[in-house]
Amino acid sequence: MSGKALSIKNDYKISFLAHEITAFIGRGSSTTEKLAATLRVIKETIGIKTLKDLEQGHIIRITEGLRHKADSGKSLSNANSYISSLNNIIRYIGRDDLDSIKASDYGLSRNISEKDWVNKENSREAAFAFKAWLNERYQKTNDLRCAALRHAVNIQSVNLRLRESLLVKLKDKDLSGNVLKITDKPARSGKWDGSKNTRARDVRLNPEQKQALIDARDFLKLNGLKNLNIGTLKQGRDFANNALKAFRKETGILFHFHGERHYKAHEAYSAAWNKKGFDGVECRARLEAPDKKTWTAAMMDKTGLSLKEFRSIDKEIRQEISRDLGHERIGITNRYLG
Repeated sequence: MSGKALSIKNDYKISFLAHEITAFIGRGSSTTEKLAATLRVIKETIGIKTLKDLEQGHIIRITEGLRHKADSGKSLSNANSYISSLNNIIRYIGRDDLDSIKASDYGLSRNISEKDWVNKENSREAAFAFKAWLNERYQKTNDLRCAALRHAVNIQSVNLRLRESLLVKLKDKDLSGNVLKITDKPARSGKWDGSKNTRARDVRLNPEQKQALIDARDFLKLNGLKNLNIGTLKQGRDFANNALKAFRKETGILFHFHGERHYKAHEAYSAAWNKKGFDGVECRARLEAPDKKTWTAAMMDKTGLSLKEFRSIDKEIRQEISRDLGHERIGITNRYLG
């Protein structure tokens, strides 16, 4: 702990410390924001001005507060974000008297729940309708943002988050192979592709995904754009969200941007099994099977595999999909696949 920044007495110190911890654990800008928010909670809840005075009782008090908020209907995901930041802060401090927090000990685990076997993917009809609606808007208004967003939604088929599809520097990419390389460089370098926590990853491409990227790149070149986000990132995301609201209001069709990643994860799961010679295997979420044992038994019957064999292949496929989605933990991918 000697020589480390530990002061949280004002926003400047908190911001500086958040950046120091981020560098220490090797993460990116998104983590810095979460750390800063957690440090403010420590300062406001406990009233200390330096992490030298942080005690285990303080950590438990904050975590109990998170559980109370979750029990009151607040986001479980938000609580886990704070717990992750608390654990990173404890790791940075490096004191033997401070123990990390286990979310499950406080009933805040993000394990598969009754909501995670519900199918959250967009139907292809809904995706086609939204892109057609954007194209019609572009034809009527000549607003280039509509055409750009249509391409952004289209390239979400490459396992891209909305932010990634808006910011990815396609004109700098080598699309001659079957892999899209997402860069890990920070935004200030001008080369960041919008990845979560600025993490790099390689995304495998099939011919359809590759063509979607090429079409989007041609659009950028034709219109002199550096990426599919026109204006600041906030302006681009606001436009996307407002367009989606207008589409839903006019058509009554349910579409959400993250549903494209769910769709692709489901498709990839089936395709991976098919590649191994097993047809008709679907993930639990796509089948909306609330009983995991029943789903597993049904898939074993379909493949003719033993439980051990099925679980081994299932785990291998989930790990591959997790890498493509850019997830740090396979448990997050399980929330897509069920």
